[in-house]
Amino acid sequence: MNAHPPYLTDDLSTIELEQARLLRQNAVRSCITVEAVIVYLTIMIWAFGRQETALGWFVATSSMVLVSYLYSRYRVQGELNSDNHKGYLRGHIIVCAITGAVWGGFASLQISPDNQLSLFVASNIVFAITVGGMLPGSEYRPGFIALATFCILPFTFFWFTRTEGVIQVAALGILLYYAFGLMVSAQTDRDIRDGITARQNQALMKELVERNQQIERANEERARFLAATSHDLAQPLHAQGFFINALRSRLNDDGQRELLDRIESSWRNQTDLLRGIVDVTRIDSGSIVPNINSFDISAIVDDLKSEFETLAAQKSITFTVATDSTFIASDSILVSRILRNLISNAIRYTPPGGKVDIWTMTNAEDVQVILADNGIGIPTDKHSVIFDEYVRLENARQNEQGLGLGLSIVQRLTDLLGLTLHLESAENEGTRWTLKLPRAPIDFVVPDPQSSPQSLQGSPLIVIIDDLPAARKGMATALTDWGYRTLDAGSEEEAMELLSLLGQTPDALLVDRQLAGNVIGTDVVASMRDQLEQSIPAILMTGDIAVLKDEASKADLAVLMKPVKPSDLKSALKSLLSAQTRPKA
Repeated sequence: MNAHPPYLTDDLSTIELEQARLLRQNAVRSCITVEAVIVYLTIMIWAFGRQETALGWFVATSSMVLVSYLYSRYRVQGELNSDNHKGYLRGHIIVCAITGAVWGGFASLQISPDNQLSLFVASNIVFAITVGGMLPGSEYRPGFIALATFCILPFTFFWFTRTEGVIQVAALGILLYYAFGLMVSAQTDRDIRDGITARQNQALMKELVERNQQIERANEERARFLAATSHDLAQPLHAQGFFINALRSRLNDDGQRELLDRIESSWRNQTDLLRGIVDVTRIDSGSIVPNINSFDISAIVDDLKSEFETLAAQKSITFTVATDSTFIASDSILVSRILRNLISNAIRYTPPGGKVDIWTMTNAEDVQVILADNGIGIPTDKHSVIFDEYVRLENARQNEQGLGLGLSIVQRLTDLLGLTLHLESAENEGTRWTLKLPRAPIDFVVPDPQSSPQSLQGSPLIVIIDDLPAARKGMATALTDWGYRTLDAGSEEEAMELLSLLGQTPDALLVDRQLAGNVIGTDVVASMRDQLEQSIPAILMTGDIAVLKDEASKADLAVLMKPVKPSDLKSALKSLLSAQTRPKA
């Protein structure tokens, strides 16, 4: 079977509507052209001594021209549209058929076997009215087919029956002309339709460009709004998280701990809401660039266990972890984010008294992190929709709050990292997630700072630079509890002065992106590296989602979005220091 012409893949109704409009638009020009041909043929017939036939010809054919004009103007009141154009085109075909019959009839009356001039006039009549449908300006092929068929075929029949001999054979030439006209008109019709399609595509492209510009402007305004609001909201939440973390180790009374648990739960809900919106925006805008490194998956899971075990205990959920120490080649921060969202969902939708288990299965090429719970489960027919934004299933809405962004972020991050995530779940039968991670070529063992002597002598030295005293003091307290030595400063100058007094080079820099006096954190990192003449590992903290996606790669540093969760920072520091202690290949 022959393939359809390209235009048949387009909206045929739309193309026909445009053809109907062209017919109506060019009606006056067409009528004037045909009337001029009628006058020419009238003079020719009159000159051959057939005055009465000439007058009858002029009246009949001119009447059809008038009918064609009136039809084009008054058949449809107002504009042609998708509702009325088909009827207009059908009527146009009927008018063309009648016109062809009138012209073919008068041409047949001219046939006189003994008068070759009459045959010439008759041929002129037929060719004059039909040749227009083969010209590039022909708007609608079905009209031409009706005209040519009702004009040429009856004329050919009369020619064949009224003539004899060699002249009779000329009827075959007229049929060949008819066939040729159909073929040429088909090509003309394709050209017309392709031209219409091209114009429509240009118009659509122009409209699309304009709409894209509007969307881009709206996205830019949204990004600026989110950047401003997220930065302002993230700053206090960022400091609160570290103070809560530091305060927990200093409380001995159960009542106080219970109160802190409630405060932390409220803080976590606010943080998750803000980070969910920010994360989706950052991932979709391409501003998150994976930083592939080697890290111990068991250390990531252990940190997450410490983060969630209190929440699990509050719901009387048994939370167990059994992971092997295996190094992974991926982005430790993003992998931690994936697992955090999955664990958070598991604990959130597991009823009191339930259980959540995490374990690993290791082979030569990859590690499978498996997370299973006996919670409310996910109906099998909902497995695909749960990854959409703002989707929360009916059985999950009753007792839990949230925006439904967690699994959407998980899918985006697994796609970004090229990881495989498998889901097994059914309603009221729990959920099992399997995350497949690539193994690093070599395993490294990095001492945990917490295992260092309590004097912290020889522990990694971390310089914290943030112009907000509360934020840097909260981080310094948390890092000290983790076994790191810290120096906190409000500016680069203050940090360099403290390092000069101490006489040591830091093991890592922890810098806020937007410092006082419009100082940018990446510039601070670059300047300190130059002054210390070492490429010191650095982490940039920011609440601004408008950070350029290549900023981190250009400055050779990691980026954490505020509010930074203590567990995220702990994982990031471990990853940076682990890279520093590895032997060179």
